[in-house]
Amino acid sequence: MTEERAVKNTTEDSINAKVKEKTYIVLWYTMITFLQKRPYASSANFSVCEYNNCEITSNKSFFSRSDAVMFEGRRMPVYIPYKRPRDQIWIFVEHEAPPAIENMASQMRNSKNLKYGVQRYRDAFNWTMTYDKKLADIHLPYGELRQYKDYVRKDYKAIALNKTKGALIVTSHCVTESKRLEYLMELKEHVDLTILGKCGKKWNCGKWLYHDDCFSIMNRKYAFYLAFENALCNQYFTEKLFENFKYDTLFVTRGGSPHEAEAFFPKGSVIDADAYESPAHLGKTLTAIARNKPDYAKRLAIKSQYYSIDFRESYQRALCDLCRRLNHQDIYYKTIPDVLQVLSKKQSCRESSGVKASLEH
Repeated sequence: MTEERAVKNTTEDSINAKVKEKTYIVLWYTMITFLQKRPYASSANFSVCEYNNCEITSNKSFFSRSDAVMFEGRRMPVYIPYKRPRDQIWIFVEHEAPPAIENMASQMRNSKNLKYGVQRYRDAFNWTMTYDKKLADIHLPYGELRQYKDYVRKDYKAIALNKTKGALIVTSHCVTESKRLEYLMELKEHVDLTILGKCGKKWNCGKWLYHDDCFSIMNRKYAFYLAFENALCNQYFTEKLFENFKYDTLFVTRGGSPHEAEAFFPKGSVIDADAYESPAHLGKTLTAIARNKPDYAKRLAIKSQYYSIDFRESYQRALCDLCRRLNHQDIYYKTIPDVLQVLSKKQSCRESSGVKASLEH
C-alpha cells in the first residue's frame, strides 16, 4: 500500500468512525402486516450491519425523538398526534402491489368514515422501501432464489411417478387485477387443476398470510404449484413462491412484467406462464410434462438445485441499507413530491392478457 493510499484510508476510517458516534432512532409507526405475521423476521435489528449505530423501536412515544419513521404506506393513519421534527426521515414501506395502494387511496377519498389517509401524506415521504428494486430506495423483496453449493440429490424419478394429480393453487382473493380466477377457469379446461381456499374447495388448514406445513401436500401427489399473483407488476413475486419453494414440485409463476420471470429467476427453476400464448397453451404443456415422467424428473432435479432465502434475510438487508443511508444523508436525503405517482399502477403494472373467460364482478 502506498503512503498516499494509507493516508486516504485512514481519513475515510476517521470520518466513518465520527459518523458512527451518533445513534439514529428508527420507529416502526405502523409495521407492515406481512412482517407482523413473521415474528422470526421482525426480530432483526442493526447489530450485524456495517453501520450499526441505529436502534429500532415500535414505541410511538419515541416519535418526536426518532430520526426516521417507517409507515405501512397504504395504511397511513388519518391523524398523527405528534409534531414531525425538522429533517425527520419518513419511509413509505409497502409489500402490496400498486393497485392495492391506489384502491385504498380511492376508497378513502370517497368515504366519510376515514380510517387511513395515504393521500394526505403523498408528498411527505423521503424514501421508499418496497419489493421493486427499480422503484425502491431501499429494496425489500419477498425472497430470492440462490443456488446450493452442494445439494442433497433425491430419487426424482420416484417422486415423478408418485405425482398423480396435476396442478394446485391455494387462493382466497378471487377478484384481482390480474384476472387470476378467470385465467384459472380457462386453464382448468386443459390441465387437472385443484383450487383450494375461498376461490375453490374449502381448506381450513393454515393461517392467513403465512405458509406453514399445511403446504407440504405439494410433496405428495401434485405435479405443479401455481404461484399466480393478484397483480402483474414489476418484480411482484411473493411468498406464494418463496415460502413454498422447498417442496418437491414444479412451480409455475404468473407475475411481474411481461416475461420478467425468465430473467428474474435462475434458468430452469420455475415455469413462466408468460412463455405461453394462452391458458390453453400452458395447460396442455403442463399436462404433457406431468405425463412424461423422465422429463418431469429432469426438470425437478434442476429446480432442486436452488433454494429460497428466508424473509428475515431480506428484511435484515433492508435494515442495514437504511442505517447506512441515515449515516450518509448528505448523499441520500430527498423529498418525494408524490409517492403515489412513483409507486403507481401506471408506472409498474400491466393489464392481464390472454384470458378469454370472464366472471361476474
